[in-house]
Amino acid sequence: MKTGLRTKRKLIVLVLLSILALLGNAQSNLVFYHTNDQFNSSNFNPAFLTSQQKFTFSIFPLSGMSVGYNNQQVVKDMLTSFLSGGIDKDNLTIVFKSLLKHDLFYQRFESSLLNFGYNSTIGSFDFRIKEVEQLRTGFKGPFSEFLTSTASQTIILNQAQLFPADAVHYREYSLGYAKEIIKNKLSVGLRAKIYFGKASAVSEVQGEVILKNGSYILETFGPIKTSIPMDMSIGKDSILYGANLPQNFSASTYLTNSKNIGAGIDLGFNYKINSRIVLSASITDFGKINWNNNLKTINYMGKYKLPGKYIANAGSNFLTKTSAFNLDDVNVYELFKSTLDSNKYSTHLPTTFYVGLQYQINPALNIGLVDRFINSKGMNHNSFSLTANYDLNKKLTISTGYSTIGKAYNNIPFAILYNWGGGQSYFGTDNFLSFLLPSISDYTGITFGTCFFLFRPKVKYYNRDEYLPFYKERKQKGLRN
Repeated sequence: MKTGLRTKRKLIVLVLLSILALLGNAQSNLVFYHTNDQFNSSNFNPAFLTSQQKFTFSIFPLSGMSVGYNNQQVVKDMLTSFLSGGIDKDNLTIVFKSLLKHDLFYQRFESSLLNFGYNSTIGSFDFRIKEVEQLRTGFKGPFSEFLTSTASQTIILNQAQLFPADAVHYREYSLGYAKEIIKNKLSVGLRAKIYFGKASAVSEVQGEVILKNGSYILETFGPIKTSIPMDMSIGKDSILYGANLPQNFSASTYLTNSKNIGAGIDLGFNYKINSRIVLSASITDFGKINWNNNLKTINYMGKYKLPGKYIANAGSNFLTKTSAFNLDDVNVYELFKSTLDSNKYSTHLPTTFYVGLQYQINPALNIGLVDRFINSKGMNHNSFSLTANYDLNKKLTISTGYSTIGKAYNNIPFAILYNWGGGQSYFGTDNFLSFLLPSISDYTGITFGTCFFLFRPKVKYYNRDEYLPFYKERKQKGLRN
């Protein structure tokens, strides 16, 4: 019987970890924030659109991609084990405890499918189609530590811990507009967005220890709301056994799903304080998605009476467990009991705030500070970056510096921006150390993309010679390279 329960537990954790590993990816890379002429910089601030070329065009897979995540070593080990034949008990324990160790586990993936920009006298316009997947969890807290710690642990009674988590996949259609309000001084911008949700999972589960009729009860309650094309099965013992794709599942149907609609907006400004200092600020993804199909809500109703042999000390307001308490040796599977129903729900996307300050040292070199705060219930997240941008020549710009991504402090960003006559390419990472020294790097991520400058006029004259400043030599095919 005990072996069967352990198998159920493994299956439950495996399902959860599969969602964590496969549905999510990165945070937007900060390394290009102060490179305003990078064609995707308006993702940070729509006011940056005024720096784009007159006509810009890009299409998948060149149009831009950003991938990154924290806790990279654990994710790497888990995926390696999975691809080599499965995840064993030891790997599950390491991954689960690592998720509890981090205040926030986050992943995000962004991919631009189509991008078209136009600058004119009435303003700067940009139309974009983008695919976004992201995941965040915040499992660390007194209740989770009480369950997983091998040391003697004390917990206050009747104080519930929230286990916040959200995973979402959506497609975004947006139209951006920016205008220079005060010439060479102030630019403002906005981006209107329509979201089409593909999949969602939101946890509002809580856990606590209560005293009832002289017994100490471990309790879990609250829903996990999902909109996922999967069939979930709960057994007669009210425990979730697993989830599988339905037989009629179609990737094309999933990707073209338009029943989960939402809307949002980005707002921003860029203000030149003087000839050297520029201040910028923005708010992005202020919006929500309404979920209407593939609805399944898992309502937790777990209760487990803690055996007296695991209680070292207790009172009416606290409980101290013995070090003998171990999840593998006690029957806590009752905590996973749940019921299944379906209800429509809405999710607010994590709203992101940016504040940046840039100082121009000389025409070729500037330094910049940027702070990014992601606001979401139970999973607020702050990052900071200091970068230097240096123009090696008219075509090539390099950026590097230092950044903190949440509580990941060993981050050295590095990026390259290359402009040629007909377009622009970029490649960057918020943590170059993750490739050189992955053992000391908690965060990893890359971003890259290419666009084309359409309808650029052809150069009809050679550059002026210094000794003939008023003479322009017309280009003639075959006469001069």
